[in-house]
Amino acid sequence: MALNSIARDNLYLLTKKLGLSAFESKAYMCFFEIGNGLSAKDISRCTGIPLTRVYDVMKSLEEKCLVRQNKLNKPVKYYLNDPAYSLMLLLNKKKMQINEEIAMLESWVEEMKRLSINDADKANIYSEWTLYDSEQDVYESLIPALIKDASKEVIIVGRNIINTINERFVEETIKGIERGITFKVITTIDSLDSLLTYSGEDAIEKKAMLIKLLQICNMYSDMAYVRASDLINVVPFGIFDVEKVGFSVQSPKNSKYIVTLVTDKKAIVDEFYEIFEDLWSKSVDVDLNRFADSNMHIA
Repeated sequence: MALNSIARDNLYLLTKKLGLSAFESKAYMCFFEIGNGLSAKDISRCTGIPLTRVYDVMKSLEEKCLVRQNKLNKPVKYYLNDPAYSLMLLLNKKKMQINEEIAMLESWVEEMKRLSINDADKANIYSEWTLYDSEQDVYESLIPALIKDASKEVIIVGRNIINTINERFVEETIKGIERGITFKVITTIDSLDSLLTYSGEDAIEKKAMLIKLLQICNMYSDMAYVRASDLINVVPFGIFDVEKVGFSVQSPKNSKYIVTLVTDKKAIVDEFYEIFEDLWSKSVDVDLNRFADSNMHIA
């Protein structure tokens, strides 16, 4: 059932929006391109995913109820579950996540409104709502300002950190490392792998910034820690000195905007720190030498 280009693009965007990784989306699309009963080698040839990664990708798709395998076949064959049912399950799960995030944000806003009205002098709380056009703006404006104010530790978690790297973010990060701040970063494997595929004129400036940042991280390897995980299913956030947290949520009605909140309320900071600790324990260390100059030629 070969897809036309529009249907292919729509299916890819849909699966990404529903939480699939790039590899998972590509593997899932194979069943619409070349049919059912696919082996791991079939999927690897169709997608370009290394064969050693295909098994993990397919296991993840099975856990999401999108595909099933028949172990009686040799080699094992994978079959597509009914998309009308399986995709609706993912969609409903996504709706629940969005509703839970909205409910959480509304409760925090109401609590902070109460504090500011009834006991503003004693509340010891800073909060600010800001609308940004994109996740890029969060990394260009909000995160660098909070890094600049930090004095001990900066924690940053986000699925798309690498692709949102900008000059101000790099500048404040380098200054922070040089003044003794510890940085802990968790992003996705896909985001890190994108470092190795930058090409064209637009990539020259970003590569130069990244190389500069990586050189500093390697020089101060005891101050900068980067880990990767494909389990990041939370909004992008940063924790600063375990005293302040900034986090962003895409509008469920208009994905063009991101609502950003900064607060030093201890209960909220502690909640995000618990999320970070859980992700950190399940993530893997990244060897930054893999992305050194020799592997990232500016051309």
